[in-house]
Amino acid sequence: MGSERVVKKPLQYPIARRDESVVDNYHGVAISDPYRWIEDPDSEEVKEFVANQMKVTESVLRNCNSRNRLRDKLTKSYDYPRYGCPFQKGNKYFYFHNPGLRSHPILYIQDSLDEEGEVLLDPNGLSEDGTVALRVFEVSHDAKYLAYGLSSSGSDWLTLQVMNVDDKTVQPDKLSWVKFTSISWTHDTKGFFYCRFPAPKETEKKDVGTEVNVNYNHQLYYHLLGTKQSQDILCWNDHENPTHILEARLADDGKVAIRSLLLGRLQCTEFYRA
Repeated sequence: MGSERVVKKPLQYPIARRDESVVDNYHGVAISDPYRWIEDPDSEEVKEFVANQMKVTESVLRNCNSRNRLRDKLTKSYDYPRYGCPFQKGNKYFYFHNPGLRSHPILYIQDSLDEEGEVLLDPNGLSEDGTVALRVFEVSHDAKYLAYGLSSSGSDWLTLQVMNVDDKTVQPDKLSWVKFTSISWTHDTKGFFYCRFPAPKETEKKDVGTEVNVNYNHQLYYHLLGTKQSQDILCWNDHENPTHILEARLADDGKVAIRSLLLGRLQCTEFYRA
């Protein structure tokens, strides 16, 4: 096979420099971390190292005569229509659909189960390279508004926006520094709960999406529709447990708030009545 002939040729892998000067002391034990320099994705040395690794990979793949056959087979396997489970909000029905080879499923809306659905939000048209993704969404209980979170290039950071469902216009509301969140509308459709982290320092903003540092102080906010994010109401902020991840939603009656705390694999759920 072509792939077997390719691997017989010795590969010249890029050298991964060892930095023996990086040593941490944990409880009196010295732990060496010679490759910590690779953890900085913005350094020129790391960029060069990754580029050289890609060259090695491409030198093998471009000579693999089964590559095109594999791509064609995978393309054929994925090229079929797929539907998500429909759900109802107010007097509207919603569902996701991918006609075949779209990078992201499309959100459709319909007034009844007997009619053809129409596109409400197509993430595929939000960027030229298809790297903007719909990561979280929630339709208000009366189906008047859609709150949704978009991410770019695989980042965990989201920007929350709001769409008027009737005319599909995007509202001025735009919420930043959102990560690890759900969206929970209040039953009066005046606003919704969401979670975010404090805005980073100006010097750190350029690293958003590629940073490898840990975020602290996950916060629960309430956003009133039509207002600026600076006016959002801080509902929960636990400085004593800065690594806790929060989640909040309202029960079906709209009167009980359910708050979840996540620390590693440990989850704790609490209930609050309005």
